[in-house]
Parts: sequence; C-alpha cells; structure tokens
Amino acid sequence: MLASELIKLMEQKVPLKLALKDDRVGFIGPGRPEEIEVEKAAIFLDIIPGNYLNELEADLIVCHHPPLFFPPIPTYIIHSNWDIVQGGANDALAESLKIEVTDIFEDETGIGRICKLECTIEEFIEQVAMALDMDHLRIVKGNQRIIEKVAIISGFGLNKHYIKLASEKDVDLLLSGDLTHPGSILAHKLGITLIDATHQATELPGLIKLCQLISELGVKADLNNMGMPWATVLLKNYSIS
Repeated sequence: MLASELIKLMEQKVPLKLALKDDRVGFIGPGRPEEIEVEKAAIFLDIIPGNYLNELEADLIVCHHPPLFFPPIPTYIIHSNWDIVQGGANDALAESLKIEVTDIFEDETGIGRICKLECTIEEFIEQVAMALDMDHLRIVKGNQRIIEKVAIISGFGLNKHYIKLASEKDVDLLLSGDLTHPGSILAHKLGITLIDATHQATELPGLIKLCQLISELGVKADLNNMGMPWATVLLKNYSIS
C-alpha cells in the first residue's frame, strides 16, 4: 500500500482537524507519500536519536509525539487528534483501566474523559497497577475516601489548568502523567486526589490501539516501546568510580 493511501485511510478515522491549534501532525517526510510503498509501519511514542533508526525494518514510522529532530525514515505524526478522537488514546486508557466513560473532560477541545466507578483509593491504585505497564506511581491524596468520578488524560494532564478543571467538574480523582511540584500543591489546596501513572504508561494503551487500527487498514504495525527516556539511579549505593 502506498503511504498516501494509508494516510488517507488513517485521516478518515482520525481527522487532522481534531488536533489542537499549532500541534504538529501529519506526514513530515522525508520523501513523498505517493511514492513510498508501505508494507510495515513502526509505532513509537517518541523518536529518540540513535543508530537503531538506520536498522529499523519499517517503511514508515507512525509517531505520537512530534520529534525534536528530522527523522531519517518517512514519518507520520498522530498526536492530539489521536488523544481527542472517539476510540483513540483516552478511550483506550479507559478500556485498559476497565472503567466506564460517561463524558468528555475538556469540552472545548475534547481532551480527556470522565469515568465512573465506586471504590476506595487503595482499590483504584491496585486497579491502575494491574492495568498499566509501570513500576511506580506518585499520588497526591485529596479529601475523598470513596472514588466515584474519575478524570483521565493520557500523557500530559497533571498541569495546573487540568487540575483546576477537575476541581470545577467535581472530579474525585485525576489520573494522568507529568505531575509538577506546583501542581501537587494546587491539588492539596483544592482537596483533589491526583495519580501520576507516568506519561509513558498512560500513553501505551493508545499506542497498542493505534497498532490495531493500522493493521486493520492493511499494513503490518509493530509497537516499539523505547521505555523511559531517562534512567532512575538509587543514590544510596551509587558511585561514579
């Protein structure tokens, strides 16, 4: 299948017009989509510089985050439009957590989902740990003992804007990634519970679903999980010698 044909099919399912303003989405090159034959696509959360790109057995990279450098392989970016579209990244996260979606979180953009359940915070943490590929999480405990209304945002949602919005929508708990120090202080002030399940782990269900979508369109797709873009060092036993 030509890249242009695959891209047309993908954009019928996930329109570019859904993307947030100034978000870099679509084909970025190199080459021309109408001249590139695609038998296999490689799915990435991020393209990280490295020699592995020259050895990658794929005709097209489909990457969620816009890269910070020009990739050597033809690349298509599917970012906030994949987060927003019905059945995309946020719905995949809800499915992974086995919670029922009842509404959109941010009405203006379509970012995030509101879900319902009824459990204690400890039970929900166990549910998150079983569902997502991670070895730790961070939590800011709010005033709630029973969790009934949850907001989820795949990736980047634990910023002050979304924390305030979660409070305005009477959400008991907001789950996402990228918690900051100011965000945690704001959550304490508002009395809302936050779970930082990491940017990467909350994105992986959406990437798996993206692989399934591309495969259904007729192109083999493999997920390339590069892991965290940093290493965790245990300082107690750490030595540079």
